[in-house]
This record gives sequence, C-alpha cells and structure tokens, in this order.
Amino acid sequence: MNAPTTTIAMHTLMLCSDVQFLGATRSVLNELQVSPKIVGNCDNALALIHDQEFDVIVVDWREIDHLGEFLSALRLSKLNHECVLVAIVRDLLDLRQAFAAGVHFLIHKPPSTLQIERCLRAAYCARVARRRKQHREPVDILASISGRHSRLAEVIVTNLSEGGAGLRVRGADLEGPQAHLTAGEEIDLHFALPGAAVILHASGRVVWTTPDKAGSASLSFRRAKALPSSPGSRSASSVPWPSCVNGSGVRRGMAALHLSTRSSVHR
Repeated sequence: MNAPTTTIAMHTLMLCSDVQFLGATRSVLNELQVSPKIVGNCDNALALIHDQEFDVIVVDWREIDHLGEFLSALRLSKLNHECVLVAIVRDLLDLRQAFAAGVHFLIHKPPSTLQIERCLRAAYCARVARRRKQHREPVDILASISGRHSRLAEVIVTNLSEGGAGLRVRGADLEGPQAHLTAGEEIDLHFALPGAAVILHASGRVVWTTPDKAGSASLSFRRAKALPSSPGSRSASSVPWPSCVNGSGVRRGMAALHLSTRSSVHR
C-alpha cells in the first residue's frame, strides 16, 4: 500500500472473547494505530453502542451469546447504524448468516495476519469513503447558479462536501438577482475555491429548500470538476474534485478537512 499522508481517528469495537484471535489481531491494530474497545459479551457491547459512536465493529459470529439482540440494537442505534460491520466466521453457515444480517466484511477462522490486515484496511477505507460523502465542511463562498427554470443568480455556498453543497439564496450580501429554487430542479453551480486556485463547475439536483428568510437549499452533485482559475495553470488542472474538497484548498481560509482514502487510521 502507498504510504499514508494523514491520520484519521478510527473508533473500533471488538465483540470477541477468542484469545488466540485477539492475539493475532494485536500486531495489525498496532500497525494501523488503532486501539479498539474489546468486550467479550453482548451486555457490555450494548452499553457501549448506546453511549459511543464507532466507525468499525468486529463481531465473532459463533462465540457470542445473544448476538441477534446485539445486531438488532445496532440497526436501531442512532449513533452506530451506519458503522462498518465485520464478522469473524468459521464455516459456510456462519458466512450465509452474516451476509443475511448485513455484514460488510468477513474474516475467516483460523485467520492469517495478512487476511486480518487486508480486511480491516478495507473496512477502514470504506468508513473513510462514507465520511467523505457525508461530512459537510462549513464555508462562506460567493457562487453563481443557473438552470432551466432559474436565471443566472448569486448564492452563498454555506457548506461543502464531495457529494454536494448547502446554499443560501437570499441575504443583504447578495447584490445580483435572487435565485428561486424548487426541490427536484436541476441547476449548475460555479465558484472559486479559496486558496486552491481552481474554479468548481458542478451540476446537480436541488434536494430541498426552506421558506425562511435565508432561503436555504441543499444541492446534490451529479457531476463536478475543478478547473484552473488562470488559463496558464497546469497544477490546478490536474487536481481532482474530491482532493480539492478534502485537502488544504478549502481549509486554507477555513478549518481543513483531511479525509482521504489514502489516510492511515488511529484512535
């Protein structure tokens, strides 16, 4: 694997009482800089998922009593219903039950260190990818929009992620024509990223709007690309859109969002 460029806290719960497996996993977790919460019964695991948010939960499928109760509580948990679930399985029956329960990744017993490492790295990368999609970085950027039913207008981008943006369409700081957006409308959005020397050109669908004074709206991107703000710039033209959001471009004037799939993980 490529050397990581940043580190991200990964909160991990292991529901496992197999001493041999935990011993084989220890070196992998140390390398990944992860210090998991380890419990050997469902009661302790239930208490933890009610109080703490975890990115990855590893469950020993065969050895834990009342596993069904734990999985049901996990699906209903406000804090952990979107975590990445890893199952430790012994045979084909375990495998089928685990996939039927919605498990994302499997570790087969008896595991090798290499298998454990590959599985956990994949689980953490999957969680990082979800974070990149879900996190909205607060920003305050003047932008222009246009669409089939909306003339060219100014808006303020209030938050930004790889997958979309929050907009404010009314306010004293907007001098141009005001936008009148409706949910489901397709629009184009253009603005300069602070400190990144690139212009974002995005098209997407308005997910929702509000009737308040600010005229808030949420935009889900269908396509987005970052182009150099000056014609002679080569470096900016090679920067993909997700890197612009998740690197130092947006965060040079605001707090940075370092969520990259090349990141290592730690707690």
